[in-house]
Amino acid sequence: MTPTPDSVARIIRTNGGAMSYRTLERSGVSRTRVADALSAATITRVRPGWFAAADAAHDVVRAVRVGGALTGASAVRLDGVWLLDDPLLHVRVPRTASRLRSPIDGRVPLDRAAHRVCVHYRSDPAPMARDPLPLALAEMIACAEREAAIVAVDSALAQGLLSPKGLEEVRRLTMPSRRRVLDAVSGGSESGTESRIRLLLRSRNIGHRAQVHISRVGYVDLLVGDRLVIEIDGAGFHTGPEFEEDRRRDFELVMQGYLVLRLSYRQVMREWAVVSEGILELVARGEHRWGARSTRQEGLAMALRRV
Repeated sequence: MTPTPDSVARIIRTNGGAMSYRTLERSGVSRTRVADALSAATITRVRPGWFAAADAAHDVVRAVRVGGALTGASAVRLDGVWLLDDPLLHVRVPRTASRLRSPIDGRVPLDRAAHRVCVHYRSDPAPMARDPLPLALAEMIACAEREAAIVAVDSALAQGLLSPKGLEEVRRLTMPSRRRVLDAVSGGSESGTESRIRLLLRSRNIGHRAQVHISRVGYVDLLVGDRLVIEIDGAGFHTGPEFEEDRRRDFELVMQGYLVLRLSYRQVMREWAVVSEGILELVARGEHRWGARSTRQEGLAMALRRV
């Protein structure tokens, strides 16, 4: 079947959002059909010899315009992985690459600082418009802060975007000097905010467990020590049944003698210094142990006697 303008765009879309003449021809798309798709505006010319689907992700187009493939945190973000803030555009190019261009205007030479581009030099595997998740995570581990990389891998595992086999692929692709970062990956964290708190606790050798089941409550995000429960709300504002269920759970936990610390997404992400200091202060005071106030059973018995 002769490729139509729509099918040309579909081929490009399923191959990362952008393709070169060479890869299009290998897929059975002639230059005549590429010209037809350009005329129909289902694809656009990004730079000489490269084309993007009209609805391609903006960062994919920008990376191709630079002269490489989208990678690192920029590619990982498109897969829906939870990330700490990273304002840079991450682009992987061959080690022999030269004459890189602005992600905004391909006629202008690249200024990494002004254009906020992080260039990753790696020639294998063969370049595409967007790196697959294992390679993108390996490149992220190479340049990101340790915490940010662990949060991303944790999120990918928790969401089922990365399998245990995929994690081994990430390890293989990661440079040997950075592979130890993967030793801190849990896979049990439900969100990046949870991973951030878990890493704080782990760095101080504070005992904790993720997704612990408590009778009449269900699973809690983190249980620190014996009784400090940390629950982290999502980025959205809780209303209606969800809000009421959270309060029921908090009430039940307190009645059982637990200390509940409920944190918002904003607190963990924007007020981290205060939040981390507060958690460590509670642990320093022994509030995470039953002996700090009473045992779980004694606390519940006293509460019932007061009713």
